[in-house]
Amino acid sequence: MTDQKIDDAAIARLPEILFEGEADALYGPVAKGDVENLSFDREMAELVDKMIMEVSAMFDEEVVDLDFSQESLEDLDRLVTQVWGRTPPEEQDVLDAISTNWGAYLGAALIHNVGGHWQFRTDLDHACVFFPRTGMAVFPMHKLRKRFRLGENESIHDFYEAIIEELTGS
Repeated sequence: MTDQKIDDAAIARLPEILFEGEADALYGPVAKGDVENLSFDREMAELVDKMIMEVSAMFDEEVVDLDFSQESLEDLDRLVTQVWGRTPPEEQDVLDAISTNWGAYLGAALIHNVGGHWQFRTDLDHACVFFPRTGMAVFPMHKLRKRFRLGENESIHDFYEAIIEELTGS
């Protein structure tokens, strides 16, 4: 049980929002090449498609409409609680895959609704959506890992709302 507490503490420290320079200092420089970025954008789109297929296979369309809307993020919060409750998937590779796929969806919803673009660093866990106007980088995979491991207080929807507030100043 001690390992779980240490892991949860490390998960709790994962940053969700950083500003220019901070992300580079923690996770290394952004991949700069056009080919690298195009490949990464395709990979993220494939992860989103995979997530949508997985969720659609698990639930009726009536349960959740994955249309990148704010409401779909509320539905995802509800589904995490409904399916996993307070206990995340036990196998680390399963948790990693779900966090990555669902994080890709969260990032795509942000890009679809408020702009920004994906940035890739050292690995997929630290991929972020970057907003050049503000210099803000948000880490959707970090958020999903926190949501699964730390529970309802790490709401996907609340994260989205906080980003909107930061971007719009309202």
